[in-house]
Amino acid sequence: MPVSDVVTDTATGNANAPVLQRLSTLDRFLPVWIIAAMAIGIGLGRAIPSLAGDLNTVQVGSVSLPIAIGLLLMMFPVLAKVRHTQLGHS
Repeated sequence: MPVSDVVTDTATGNANAPVLQRLSTLDRFLPVWIIAAMAIGIGLGRAIPSLAGDLNTVQVGSVSLPIAIGLLLMMFPVLAKVRHTQLGHS
């Protein structure tokens, strides 16, 4: 694959566009999504004090199933090389 194909395989397709314009919306706001997820987790932990204990009861050996499922859902698109910009196109 030529280098030019890699560079222009972006949300806008313009290799001369600034970096932020070449990023997809998901990538551009990734820090916002991470901070929002952290805030939601902290909020749920404070709103439902028994939540941590309830989640710890769902384990297989020493592996927490909610954490394992969350990591799998988070990493699957990256490992499967899902192109979010191509979703919905035939």
